[in-house]
Amino acid sequence: MKKIVYSPILKFLAVILFCTSMVLGVLTVTAGIEDFYKVTPNLYSFEKDFSESWYMASLLQEPERVICNAYHEYYSGVFDEQGNPLTSNFEDLDVYIHRQIKYSLNSDKINYYIQWNHMGGYVNGNVSEIRKAEFYSYLVRSGRGNVERESSLPEGRMYSWGIEEIDQYDLTSTIKIAVSVKDEVVEECRAAWERQERIVMETVFKAAIFGGIALLLLLYLVAAAGKTADGSLQNMWLDRIFLELHLLVMGVGGIGTIWLCALIIDEYQSGFFPAKLLYPALGGITALGSLVVLTSLLSVIRNIKTHTLVETSLILRLIRGIWRLVRDFLRLMIGWISKKSGVLFLVLLFLYTAAIGLLGIGTVISPVFLIFGVLLFLVAAFVLACRGKDLEEIKKGAARVKSGDLTYKIPGMKCSDLKPLAENVNTIAGGLDQAVAAQVKAERMKSELITNVSHDLKTPITSIISYTKLLSDMADLPEEARDYVAVIGKKSDRLKKLTQDLFDISKAQSGNEEVALERLNLVLLLQQALGEHDSDLQSSGLTFCVNVPKEAYISADGRKISRVLDNLISNILKYSLKNTRVFLTVTEKEGEVELECKNISAYPLDFDVEEITQRFVRGDESRTTEGNGLGLAIAKSYTELCGGSFHVVTDGDMFKAILRFATQS
Repeated sequence: MKKIVYSPILKFLAVILFCTSMVLGVLTVTAGIEDFYKVTPNLYSFEKDFSESWYMASLLQEPERVICNAYHEYYSGVFDEQGNPLTSNFEDLDVYIHRQIKYSLNSDKINYYIQWNHMGGYVNGNVSEIRKAEFYSYLVRSGRGNVERESSLPEGRMYSWGIEEIDQYDLTSTIKIAVSVKDEVVEECRAAWERQERIVMETVFKAAIFGGIALLLLLYLVAAAGKTADGSLQNMWLDRIFLELHLLVMGVGGIGTIWLCALIIDEYQSGFFPAKLLYPALGGITALGSLVVLTSLLSVIRNIKTHTLVETSLILRLIRGIWRLVRDFLRLMIGWISKKSGVLFLVLLFLYTAAIGLLGIGTVISPVFLIFGVLLFLVAAFVLACRGKDLEEIKKGAARVKSGDLTYKIPGMKCSDLKPLAENVNTIAGGLDQAVAAQVKAERMKSELITNVSHDLKTPITSIISYTKLLSDMADLPEEARDYVAVIGKKSDRLKKLTQDLFDISKAQSGNEEVALERLNLVLLLQQALGEHDSDLQSSGLTFCVNVPKEAYISADGRKISRVLDNLISNILKYSLKNTRVFLTVTEKEGEVELECKNISAYPLDFDVEEITQRFVRGDESRTTEGNGLGLAIAKSYTELCGGSFHVVTDGDMFKAILRFATQS
């Protein structure tokens, strides 16, 4: 099931369907907007019912709006010294308002009755008939400035157009305004409103369907993001892009897509965009924008799932770094304050800061405080200088001890709180000196023991070998006894070699081995070593690939380097996988001669390369092969005695021994 759910093909189809749903949703909304504005007049404004129509309210309030505007236009807004408003017009107010009503009201849409108590009214209908209409408004402003309104529209739907504000011009007149919308206008508007409502509801329903499909596909893509067919998490190359760039792409892509679509629709409605290109342009822009935003979003989701979001964000990394600095600083401060010396320093710092502050304030009163402030600063500077000197002595002593001078002692401290630290460093140095001396003594005694035991074993082993040879030369020795003698001889030879190897490695590691350096051709020594093992090489089943120059000169002891090469070749013959190739390479580069011996091991190389060159350590932990674990140790010791370096490198089953010497011209 996981293979199907997280398959790349299903994810790709989900992306295509997501973009398609977004495109269809945008095109559906565009078609709805286009149909909406084809209906005239434009009335629908998401009211629950036509009886709450804002357009009906605006028609009913039109006379009130005209009267208020006429008042404001007639007067200048400036008052004389007695507080009377000054007019900006040279005609009578009655004449001006009558003219505004005559030329500004939509007489073809409304019936109205307007009257002042001190002037004639302007009538286009009967008040009683007006108040029986489906949509009507009846307003009375008494001479006291109170406004009473009666309307067929719900409460709060009729807004004040400032009829109360004319109190500053007229406080005594009673104003009556009755307005109704003509029946034929109401029916025309009702039909347009219902048509627009139906278009909006259908458009919203269809867009919601496409939006729901897109949301479901998005949820699937978010859940499946970063998961492979087996359910494991895996990032893509795109996820290495900085988080901030992804967020910028999502913001610019989303806002840019909406802005471009709105711009195209606006230009189309203004007649500046071809109708044939409207839907292709909107579909292409929406598809591209959806794909870009979705790609960046899924990349961020993958980084969240794989816990790599912080690593891909410059800001988050900066915040994490600042947080770590603050955390470490707080821990340091808490740890410092928790110590006795920390509390002392904090108290002294507070007292010093307070004293400097008070002396600074006192300086304004008298210059004498400035002198005390300078003296206090000099005292603090002297104390800090003493502490700084003591700290430098402690740092110097720690550095000397680190470099190996364990006999160095830090001199006396002037600051009492730093004396324990200096004494502890001196104690550590003394303890290390004793420990090192004890270890050196133990190593020397161990080496001397091995050397002496090896030397003492030589005589009895030689006797055993000699008597074994005499026994094997006897003609009347039984066949069974002769087999026993052969085994004794073989084991005696092995014991003799082990004893000699122990003696050699002990002398080399104790520094008692004499070295006679001379100019040698390493290539010639290698060829001689291969020649000495020619019969073993032929019967080993190994293919030796030797790649060497004609000559490569080094400064070394010939006997010891020959022993090194002999041990390396013996090691290869013992531990290499049969029917494999062995590579012996000599190269000269950067003033060094390098010998590299590579072979495929017959045993798993699960040892530490640093330990394999120690005494009695073998790669074959079962110890089923011949060998005593001293071959590589002797090779390393002799190489280093001759001024070279010896390294072991493993790569899978590949075993490499690398020798380097300085080139001799």
